[in-house]
Amino acid sequence: MRAQIVYEDATLRQAYARNLHVVAWYDAPSLEQMHAYGSCAKALSDRWRRRSGLMNLVVGGVPRFTAEVREAAAEYTREGAHGAGAAHVIVVSGLLGSSVRAFLSTAMLLGRPPNPTRVFGGIAEAARWMATNFAAHSGQVWDPDELARVCLDVIERQAP
Repeated sequence: MRAQIVYEDATLRQAYARNLHVVAWYDAPSLEQMHAYGSCAKALSDRWRRRSGLMNLVVGGVPRFTAEVREAAAEYTREGAHGAGAAHVIVVSGLLGSSVRAFLSTAMLLGRPPNPTRVFGGIAEAARWMATNFAAHSGQVWDPDELARVCLDVIERQAP
């Protein structure tokens, strides 16, 4: 299965595959990019009557988050648009990985998500968790390997 790219700029790529929303971050977001995320999340959630799921992938960047970005992240976490769950995958390691984990932990603490939400260090583990959530909360069957392949396909930037 191939994902359909629905938004892309130098920092952010978003794609849909059935009821899966894949978001790949290549750098820390601006407030405008957070709003782009929110619009895409709402559109897919509405289309699937809140039975969609999120694979949120942090693949690079410099960990700098403005107060406005932190507030927006907490608000989107509170909304919990994706009823089948949200897997936040920190693909990067080191200081960036630690900073992003702290940022996401704060967003989840302040946002108190109404949907199942977890932070992971790898795509395969997150895909297994999301496949279980899709079955339990959306009635959609996803193979964990297929979920992982879709995520890797979205992460990989193709040369024009």
